[in-house]
Amino acid sequence: MSRKKIDVRPAAALVAFAVVVVTGGVFYAQSGTSTDASLVLSRPDLAISTQQAQAPQEAPDLGATPTPSADATPDSDTSEAAEPVLKAAQTSATKKPEPKKKPEPAKPKKNAAAGPGSTDAVAARSAANDRIKFGEKYSGIATFYGATGAGNCSYEPTGDLMVAAMNEQDYQGSQACGSFVDVTGPKGNTVRVKIVDRCPECAPGHIDLSAEAFAELAEPVQGRIDISWKLVSPSVSGPVKYVYKDGSSQWWCSIQVRNHRNPIRSVELKGKNGWVALPREMHNYFTSANGEGCGGQVRITDVQGNRLTDSGIQVNPNQEQAGAQQLPAA
Repeated sequence: MSRKKIDVRPAAALVAFAVVVVTGGVFYAQSGTSTDASLVLSRPDLAISTQQAQAPQEAPDLGATPTPSADATPDSDTSEAAEPVLKAAQTSATKKPEPKKKPEPAKPKKNAAAGPGSTDAVAARSAANDRIKFGEKYSGIATFYGATGAGNCSYEPTGDLMVAAMNEQDYQGSQACGSFVDVTGPKGNTVRVKIVDRCPECAPGHIDLSAEAFAELAEPVQGRIDISWKLVSPSVSGPVKYVYKDGSSQWWCSIQVRNHRNPIRSVELKGKNGWVALPREMHNYFTSANGEGCGGQVRITDVQGNRLTDSGIQVNPNQEQAGAQQLPAA
């Protein structure tokens, strides 16, 4: 839009005014040269009176770009430019403010892989640290003791005395409990034993056999023989079983897994907010110190990563309760 030069008359002030009022969406305008004029609308309460005419202003510097004064008569371009501004002001004055939206809580991100604190991640790290593994062959020595089937693994005495105590390191905090090992003696014959106890003074590779198992490999008078041995996954009769420790309740409980063909890596109980991994005890129990999950669903994972979930395992201390199935062969 081009600017128009302003006619400045020093002898007399030419006063021009324009009054624009928005009333009910209708524009009213009046212009003139009178020094005292008023615009009376159909609504007297909205009448607007003009101020007295101002004194003549000094002529602007003609060398500078002229700037229209407030009392110059607006041309058609100026009126057209003011119209959308007035409409915008009307819209802004009548428009109701929009209610503020409450910020949505951040949604948790879904990880494609298990996080470092998840049960799967913990199991993977534990597998790398396993002392004894399927498919590996170990060597050491064998001795014997008067076994009954009971011991540090907290099993009951049994009539089947093909049992043994594992050395401290390979016992691995009771992870070896309930596992089956094939032991081969110096003559090449083999005996299968179940780990039911711990031998604190035995070095890695050393297995302390029951007297009955030792006699299958060598004469007892020898007392000590060289052996090789490996972890096996034999068929067992029936499903896995669970036993709550004496003193267990809804406030505190400790649970044990029995009759499993593979070593047990972890035990979890289903709590209010999901599965709770229980810490393992040296005596082959898994403990919920605050009672969370006691008497509900139980989930076990073996050293191969196989899982079983059983429901309805009640807190009945010292009573074996059967699960639904057995772990698969390794």
